[in-house]
Amino acid sequence: MVLMRRAARATSSLMRSRNLFIKKHYSATSENDTVEEMEEDFILEEKSAIINGGASGIGFEIAREFLKRGVPHLSIIDIDEERGEKAAAALTKEFGREKVLFFEADVADAVGLDDVYRKSMQFHDIPEIIVNSAGIMNDTLWDKQIYTNMTGSVVGTLLGLQYMSKSSKGYGGIIVNIGSILGIIPSSGYPLHTMTQFGICGFSKAIGCGNHIHRTGVKVFALCPGLTDTKLLLEAPAKAINDRFAQEYADEIEGSTAQKTTSVAKGLADILDKAKAGSVWVVENDGGPYEVTYPGNVLEIKREDDKEDVTSSIRN
Repeated sequence: MVLMRRAARATSSLMRSRNLFIKKHYSATSENDTVEEMEEDFILEEKSAIINGGASGIGFEIAREFLKRGVPHLSIIDIDEERGEKAAAALTKEFGREKVLFFEADVADAVGLDDVYRKSMQFHDIPEIIVNSAGIMNDTLWDKQIYTNMTGSVVGTLLGLQYMSKSSKGYGGIIVNIGSILGIIPSSGYPLHTMTQFGICGFSKAIGCGNHIHRTGVKVFALCPGLTDTKLLLEAPAKAINDRFAQEYADEIEGSTAQKTTSVAKGLADILDKAKAGSVWVVENDGGPYEVTYPGNVLEIKREDDKEDVTSSIRN
């Protein structure tokens, strides 16, 4: 069964059977969102950016798209020094000197990443947008996968908040965690990778919701691309747990066509303004981005329930 068709049927059924519940509890926007957050334009031409995992694949195309849209200063951070240097050189050739820097670091190493964040800020000022796009897809090395995918997103986000927060002399801004469609639709063929993708979505939702944005001025959200033409996807069949899991994964994606990395990059750039804190978005099949709704945070749901209890008491 094709993975995307399964998602479409499941989503359609859910919307029909639980429409009232979704209206009540499933919202990516808090009632406490400020007018400033919802209306302020995020102009890339005025921002410094950091792309973690930006030496290749989706991360590289996001870096390129940001530069095309006028980002004046951009730092690529990646564990692959050779590939990172080539990426920086290619972008410098296309967009001019003194715009792109490369720093080698393991994005899941808090000390090492903190060091290169500081170095980047010496040249490019405090970033106003950070994209955590580093990731691997290898269920045979599940511990490394958890470390890179989940720990990398956590470290990149927390360090970003530390420096970008308006409460610590930052300018505020946006942090985007790149997951995948497997953070929305589980894969039986790749259960361990699925776990990391759900983790990225859950973490982004949790730290994006609530009062964090009012304190920090930093909006955190997640983007989950569908099947995308990258080296990661090409090598995936050989990195499943065993042949049976590999066949399960092959069955799931049968008939699907991988989208271009440029579609993901353009989709992200297009939603920087309108994506709300804690929201989760999908770009698939080279189409436009769309939001996936989740239950609101506990406090929001509790406040709504309390309102209904008060209304019910008054009526009675």
